[in-house]
Amino acid sequence: MRMRVFLAGLIAAVVLVSPTYSAQPLAVAAPAAQPPLTGLTDAIAGRLALADTVAATKWASGAAIDDPAREQVVLNTVSQLAVDRGLEPAYVRGVFRDQIEASKTVQRGLFAQWGLPGRTAPPATPDLGPVRAAINEFNVAIVDELAASRGFARSLRCPPELVAATGSSAAGLGFDPLHVAALIQAGASVCVVSTGSN
Repeated sequence: MRMRVFLAGLIAAVVLVSPTYSAQPLAVAAPAAQPPLTGLTDAIAGRLALADTVAATKWASGAAIDDPAREQVVLNTVSQLAVDRGLEPAYVRGVFRDQIEASKTVQRGLFAQWGLPGRTAPPATPDLGPVRAAINEFNVAIVDELAASRGFARSLRCPPELVAATGSSAAGLGFDPLHVAALIQAGASVCVVSTGSN
């Protein structure tokens, strides 16, 4: 638990102090190599970005943010994907519990903003089917990325590389503080490095 709190704080610090835009490109510098977990954090960030559309639709319809039935379908599906890829289902379910909670963090944050005087929600999508299909595609991509980095998640290199990748993905999508906080939350269970203490 202490490692998760430390990692979340480290990611937040790096994301908040990293520049997201440079008006003067460095012509002589070689392109920076992407952190090893960037594919994973990009997929997580892409999934998280869809929470805005889900929130607008729930706001317009009066639906609850929590949807236990849908959450169970997601967890059952990713558990099977984990088995198919030789991953530990419990690990993958833990990572996806974080995805679900991070999405709800964004939705709750947006609901709070839209409830303020003078604020309105964006237009709602009449049918969440296409959005859920896109979320399902990100779910598969996330599991595939977890499979590709299966040994890396247990290495001591995982936490610092996750910090760098999270910062890169947040900057790439221009995430605001609400979405950055949720992105950090979404990656909390990716690294499973033992610190040797409880």
